[in-house]
Amino acid sequence: MLAMDASSNWAFIRGLMPLQKLSSPWCIMSRRLFLWVLILFLFSSAIESVADTQDERIANFISEERIAESVKYLVSLGSRIPGYPGSKKATSYILKTFKEAGLSEIEEEIFPVTVPVDQGASLTIIKTNNEIKIYSLWPNLVRTSTVPEEGIEGNLIYGGKGNLSEVKGKEIEGNIILLDFNSGSNWIQLAGLGAKAIIFIEPSSTIRSQAERKFLKIPLNLPRFWIKKADGESLLKQLNSHPHLLPGASLPSRGRIEEGGEGNSYAIKVRLKARMEWQKVPGTNILGWVKGTDSELKKEIIVLESYYDSISVVPSLAPGAENACGITALLELVRFFGRNPPKRTVLFLATSTHFIGRRGIDSFLQSHSRNIAPFEEKVPEPIKIKLFIGLELSSKSKELGIWHNSEEFYYQRYFAPFGKKFGDYALELQKNLRLPEKPLVNGISPKKGLAWSSFMPEEIMTDGKLVLLTGTPALSFVTINDNRGLVD
Repeated sequence: MLAMDASSNWAFIRGLMPLQKLSSPWCIMSRRLFLWVLILFLFSSAIESVADTQDERIANFISEERIAESVKYLVSLGSRIPGYPGSKKATSYILKTFKEAGLSEIEEEIFPVTVPVDQGASLTIIKTNNEIKIYSLWPNLVRTSTVPEEGIEGNLIYGGKGNLSEVKGKEIEGNIILLDFNSGSNWIQLAGLGAKAIIFIEPSSTIRSQAERKFLKIPLNLPRFWIKKADGESLLKQLNSHPHLLPGASLPSRGRIEEGGEGNSYAIKVRLKARMEWQKVPGTNILGWVKGTDSELKKEIIVLESYYDSISVVPSLAPGAENACGITALLELVRFFGRNPPKRTVLFLATSTHFIGRRGIDSFLQSHSRNIAPFEEKVPEPIKIKLFIGLELSSKSKELGIWHNSEEFYYQRYFAPFGKKFGDYALELQKNLRLPEKPLVNGISPKKGLAWSSFMPEEIMTDGKLVLLTGTPALSFVTINDNRGLVD
């Protein structure tokens, strides 16, 4: 999970790194990619022939400007993790879009989810009483970065990347350590040396594995925080301890910081306050219907789904530009099918808390779709789903694949006809719209001896995997040849 400040074009990923800057506007996938998703869904869910559709009309309907505005707006909301204000605002935006598109029987389904909510954190330079805002990192298992109400005090010491050679001679025990974010797991050894807290400086760029190493699966009691780049650099200049990090500077380097720091320009006495609480908050799934136009086929229900939450190693800084790719595609499909109903009924589903154990899709399935005994009889409001299609999209590749959410041969045999049919649609679409590239890769039955792992070397936890386990056929449209470097 990364966590970058929206105003500086950053986006974080949960348990991951604080990310790289995204292209402007962030996360805007090419017009062609959205067209592929929309057209392929139209053909698959409506089971209409390509010849019967108006390809150019569909292509012209898609608006890059509208897509860009959707992404920008969702990012501007801040963290969309449930429990943070941006989550409620995102829910309202999706509801508004569903209503404007003319969907029927729109409803919100609420379910409980437990998340770490940042109540605020600050670092105060005691001598000047200058207060700097900092941000709590993701908890170590259940242990948050909360400190006693009166705060903790100590000298602020810069440890570079946290290597033992860099902190040699420095008084780590009982003090607060300022570290480069791109320092791997070195903060753990500083915990062993008695550090009171760690503050990571926002980097210019990073990789996902850096963020993944900033929290543990054991409840280690060491508060960890994020500080914005400008504030971190200002503190570095005051510490005057690492000249090679200050461009153009030629300042002397000092090793040991004397206890107390009085009269020593290389020590800053600080007070740190922070509170992060685990809270049970509401997560919200949003459902909206487009009724089919055929008297018989409308009885068959196709679900088209994407999640709309975000995630970051810094929960309060999770604008989630990458995380918004799927939901913005879904909203374009909502707008199109609201005006152009297919023969079969379509249920549009926007789920929350994908990044918290996929709680959103789990809640939907528990309420509506478990087709395996003995659970089938316990579903309170069953929906008989003909086919589930999930959107797992990202911005770092224009290539799109269709996948059946499983590596098992049994499922591959079952879904092989889907892959072939979608491939035929894609080829005809490529011809009709004169696309220079093949718009879809068949990840169900890859050609030339390839496997799904050839396109996605790391496992991707799709919502469709959970759907498939309930006995409902599930496909996913996935951006392939993208390692999700900014997303957990």
